[in-house]
Amino acid sequence: MNKYFVVLVVPLLFGCTDPGKPLTNNEKEEVLHGAKLLVDTIYQACQSCDPGMLTATFLDSPDFFSFIDGKYADYKETVKKYPELMKEFKTQKAFIVQEKYLVIDPSNVLYTSNSNWVCKLQNDSAVFGNCKLEFLLRKEDSHWKVLSWTEAY
Repeated sequence: MNKYFVVLVVPLLFGCTDPGKPLTNNEKEEVLHGAKLLVDTIYQACQSCDPGMLTATFLDSPDFFSFIDGKYADYKETVKKYPELMKEFKTQKAFIVQEKYLVIDPSNVLYTSNSNWVCKLQNDSAVFGNCKLEFLLRKEDSHWKVLSWTEAY
């Protein structure tokens, strides 16, 4: 009798939850709100040339990686390189041409953008560049962070 009870109850318990259930529009909007706040912080950090603010958006995880200008780096290497890179700039300004957010699930969002940057270097020369960005954003412990950063010029 117990065997038949388990056979009937187990499918009922697990059948009531659907992990593949699509998010409602309200749920998507809530996810996007958090992801957009993180992306705004990233652009603000870049435009204020603040490497500490920028690297605070990265998820300290063995799964983190960046792929910047053709070079892979893990979390420690990426955090270490940004102060050196950003000290070359006096100012940076991004002009977003196109951006897209893709909600993968409640804890993962893919962000892509095409932007034009106007940068003034420490020697007062100007640099103009077209930049493609792709971030995999992850929500852990109620905070959104960057799990993967890809940047191409």
